[in-house]
Amino acid sequence: MTIAPSAPAPAVDGLLESLDPEQRAAAVLPDGPALIIAPAGSGKTTTLVARLGVLLTRGVPANRIAVVTFNRDAAAELTSRIRNRLVPLAPGARDIEVRTLHAMARQVLLAGGRSLELVSDRLPRLRAALRRAAVGRAPDAEPLPDASSLDTILSAWKVEGRDPPEAARGPLAAYATLLAARGAVDFDDLVVAAADRLESDAALRAEWQGRFLHLCVDEFQDVDAAQLRLVRLLAEPERNLFVVGDDDQTIYAWRLADVRRILSFESLYPGTQRVQLATNYRCPAPVVAASRRLIGVNRERFAKRIDAVDGASAAHSVAAFGTTRPDWPDRLATLASGEADAGRTICFLARTRAELGPMLLSLARAGVPHTTSVPAPIQAEPVRAMVQGALSLPGHVPPFQAMLSLRAVRGWRRGDAADTLSDDDHAALDALLGWAVAYPTLDRFLEDEAAALARLEALRRPGAPIELVTVHGAKGREWQTVVVLGMEEERFPNRRALVGADDAERALEEERRLAYVAVTRATERLILAYDPARPSRFLGEMGLAPTGRPRARPP
Repeated sequence: MTIAPSAPAPAVDGLLESLDPEQRAAAVLPDGPALIIAPAGSGKTTTLVARLGVLLTRGVPANRIAVVTFNRDAAAELTSRIRNRLVPLAPGARDIEVRTLHAMARQVLLAGGRSLELVSDRLPRLRAALRRAAVGRAPDAEPLPDASSLDTILSAWKVEGRDPPEAARGPLAAYATLLAARGAVDFDDLVVAAADRLESDAALRAEWQGRFLHLCVDEFQDVDAAQLRLVRLLAEPERNLFVVGDDDQTIYAWRLADVRRILSFESLYPGTQRVQLATNYRCPAPVVAASRRLIGVNRERFAKRIDAVDGASAAHSVAAFGTTRPDWPDRLATLASGEADAGRTICFLARTRAELGPMLLSLARAGVPHTTSVPAPIQAEPVRAMVQGALSLPGHVPPFQAMLSLRAVRGWRRGDAADTLSDDDHAALDALLGWAVAYPTLDRFLEDEAAALARLEALRRPGAPIELVTVHGAKGREWQTVVVLGMEEERFPNRRALVGADDAERALEEERRLAYVAVTRATERLILAYDPARPSRFLGEMGLAPTGRPRARPP
């Protein structure tokens, strides 16, 4: 539905003039369903803000436009862009509704008269449910899933209706009891219940479908089945649904994202207008070429152009770093310190949290300030619980035996029927025990442990130019220098992700998309760290020889 302007059009010409041809084509599309394919670094947020300006120009009231995102950081970034770029041109733009999908779902339920207590982090309750379910289990019973696995199983059950495996049913029932006792819901409940309520309550559905004339969805490739159902309900009957995303950056299968949803959008909405942004403005040309070759191997994707900016062919922008010498983390820590001293940002990216461990330790040993949301082994929740328990023991006892006994009492040994810890948690406990072996008495060990913890926490500084992040946590972000750790077979692609997959080929394609996301975070320099004796297949697919040197062939 197009509304005739009732006031002078906002001056958005400047916004449009700053766009490239593909971005402009997307921003000025007529009403109706639209699919904007936005490769890494192609300016999707700039395009989305311009689209909002065009809608205001056409007379669409700002409060009849909604934009939904997938997390609060993305919503805050988009709100900031609207405030800084669009509001000076069109003051009414501040009334555009920007929400996360979960916040929108919560508003739907509240409008329907349901009071809610939201559980934002359900892992502690899942661990409690596992402990309850472990009581009285036979020693030869099938092992219970760990909390992280149970979290994935729970989402698949709630969002997609998949039957949980037998071993998970007891813990899931215990979890449901824990939530019911508080009258609480989790994030999956929010979206599923909101979609259910809209489908079953005609009056509520009419209220919400009459609220917005245009609905924009950022990072559409990340939607799960329930989120897609909610979006489709909210977009009716106008169907002015403007979705922005990139099939090549679908990396959250464990959150039930599926690349086939964005690929099949046009079958859901015949007549969809599709525009593909074509220029990566973020990365140097060699990085763009390597990433394009890599992702081009995948079959489940849209065929697309991905160009570099003219003149972005910085020499030495792709480099290899060997990790055969024992001191490789210390050498990278020195490199990071030099980058920080020069006022540059640098990020260490890894496929898993555990693979960031050596760099965390090296930076701590060197006293280099850094930032990360990944806890060091000494900061892991089970380690802190063990240390807290050890404080009540006699100080003269051997620390190794004390920690071993505390671990056994809690049922935190691999293979114990009551064990609910993840592999990362077990690795952290193993590290604690290995450290304790060197001390004769518990009091000396606890003294040094407390000092080490204080030193590490003093080095964790928000906003530091050196950052450590998993690839899953890096999407949407960028750094001048990016070091991708563990570019080796069985590490990246991750062996466990492939072996445990229902469809190994599709799992490999997601691993390749993860690698694509990793390498396209670099704005100036990309360093690939690996053991040359077992290089990842992805290096060859990027056009790199096993030594890490680019092959002599054109992009």
